[in-house]
Amino acid sequence: MKFQSLKVIALLVLVSILVTGCGAQGEKAIDINLANRSYKETRSNLTETSNVIYFGFDRRLETKEDVKMYVPLLNYLEKETGYQFKIHVTPVNSSVVEELGQGKIQMAAIGTLGYLQASENYGAITTVKGLNTEDKDRYKAAIVTRPNSKIKTISDIRGKSFAFGDPASTQGHLIPRIMLSQKGIEISSLKYIQNFTSHSEVANAVMSGRFEAGGMQDTLAKSLESTGLLKIVAISEEFPSSGIAFAKGVNQEVVKEITRALVEFDPEGEDLIGLYHWEISEMPHGFTYANDEDYDELRSWARKFGLLKKVDGEVK
Repeated sequence: MKFQSLKVIALLVLVSILVTGCGAQGEKAIDINLANRSYKETRSNLTETSNVIYFGFDRRLETKEDVKMYVPLLNYLEKETGYQFKIHVTPVNSSVVEELGQGKIQMAAIGTLGYLQASENYGAITTVKGLNTEDKDRYKAAIVTRPNSKIKTISDIRGKSFAFGDPASTQGHLIPRIMLSQKGIEISSLKYIQNFTSHSEVANAVMSGRFEAGGMQDTLAKSLESTGLLKIVAISEEFPSSGIAFAKGVNQEVVKEITRALVEFDPEGEDLIGLYHWEISEMPHGFTYANDEDYDELRSWARKFGLLKKVDGEVK
């Protein structure tokens, strides 16, 4: 079963690469009306009201695949809480962090760094974090290169080009920065760098040879290594995993009720039917409670790298 899941991950990434192409322009956002329309089709028996909770998400794979994965979760939350939810696709010229701060979305599936930025600058809160396949509320990142690369260790990356994930990505940006820094390699030690909008784009950038190494989600890296598409240079230590963040000002009773439903979500049991490749999400075994203090170590690293500063209206 585990091997089959890895093959599914690799297949989805390959589809993503074919869709996004080899350019460095980033993924095109799905038309939000199209995303909402497809979602409405699954909930057409519900009455529209103005009291809607908009749900955003960090990009992981190709955007349409992310939408298909999260829609069943929103269906579950509607059934369990009685609230109405709409999925919202963040345009490429914005970020989930900004949209939480601006009130365009009320909640989001977001990486740890994104949460720290949203908390620091906009007062967002987190109540749950994801459980991995080992039932741990932790995750790792990987540094990867091409299979035939001469790069063997992190130290070999000094002076090389490096592909990072989104600036607000924990596994694609913050943790790889930590891994490099622990070996004495800072941004100034690299030949050149670029941020990409998803882990699949980082994979594409390295596989195509445009970048000599990159940082990304460890599970995706392992699946691509198993198919011979990439080589893992190093895996990080464990850090608190992604979770669900709420914008400042969301009614606390609403937050409490949604949190309850998320913790009770059983993606491998009674809530399995209808899910779409949930096993490759950031929370394959569901959710557990989270506290802000869980993220103190990553917060310290993010401050060191200047990743929590707000500059000209944007979090950097």
